[in-house]
Amino acid sequence: MAHGPIEPFKIGFLNEGMFDTEAFDLSVGRAIRLRFEEAYESGLIDRPVELVLASGYGLPSGTAKAVEDAWMELKEAGVLGILGPGITDNCIAVKPLFETHKVATINFPGTVLSRGEYGFHYQLGALYEDGPICARAIAAKGLTDVAVIRDRGPIGQEFFEYFVDQCEMSGLSVISDQVISPITTELSAEVAKAKASNAQALVYLGFGGMLVELSDAIAESGWTVPRYTCTAGLHWYSKTPEERANLKGWIYVDMVDEDNPVMQHMMHEFKSRWDMDGFNPIFGVGYDMATLAVIALHYAPVYTTEGFKQGLEKIHHIPSVLGAKGTVMGFGPHERTALKGPDYLLLREMDLETTHRYRG
Repeated sequence: MAHGPIEPFKIGFLNEGMFDTEAFDLSVGRAIRLRFEEAYESGLIDRPVELVLASGYGLPSGTAKAVEDAWMELKEAGVLGILGPGITDNCIAVKPLFETHKVATINFPGTVLSRGEYGFHYQLGALYEDGPICARAIAAKGLTDVAVIRDRGPIGQEFFEYFVDQCEMSGLSVISDQVISPITTELSAEVAKAKASNAQALVYLGFGGMLVELSDAIAESGWTVPRYTCTAGLHWYSKTPEERANLKGWIYVDMVDEDNPVMQHMMHEFKSRWDMDGFNPIFGVGYDMATLAVIALHYAPVYTTEGFKQGLEKIHHIPSVLGAKGTVMGFGPHERTALKGPDYLLLREMDLETTHRYRG
């Protein structure tokens, strides 16, 4: 009896921003499809992977419902698993969906609240680790009094809770704490208040959509205080030279290490296939999550949503693009944290044309 045509595996990607097909295809989409192609060409999987896209303009500027609707669209399309979303608020919103409908979802926020039986967490930053890393760096400089500006909402709150815990351990005092809208564009009053506190360092904790505006307000105030932030600093990679002018000097939590051989391989492929230079961490997110997806397909006992979930639980010690050399990925039964290693998060400092590893 003759076999019919081979159907591809379907993996979904949930976009939570203003969707631009061309921009997606040239960035995270290209990285995901590259890894899918490599897996099929190498024989890791026995058929191609079809990337199914759905988009919903989510929080903080859009709505949770838009992201929920996009997740359901992917589920109804028959995908075996879903990649995304990546913003804490939206990940919290879709958690009831993946837990109820039992479709494994590899989301990439910083929050621990995105994890569940079917919620697999690829940490693009970590709300529970970013703040403590900054606090320890501030203490290492001999500074003690800190001003904080943070987002209103679950991102800023979770960042702050862990940051304050580490401040207590490190002998730091938060002498000014201001909560702002994550979509605000006017920050002169908050900067003036933080400056008036005579803090020795400023820490911003949040999503980072207004980091340029915050930096502009600091420059206009003439305040030259040392500035630290979380993985909000990853926005640097997508900014124009004009926007980067006042970002120079921020010390921030990053996940990029030029010495990482997996990152070097991915960028070599980008160069050889598309003559593309330059790196954005979102390329690494896409490639790494696609790696997790194809290895889960390889290990899946049966090609169903439940089989895909079981395949994810069998992944151990796979080198990643993001993080310092030696960072690995994996899951397990009741283990939902993808990235592992002492330096999967590291400090870098922003400059006009590049960022460089911060050594203290």
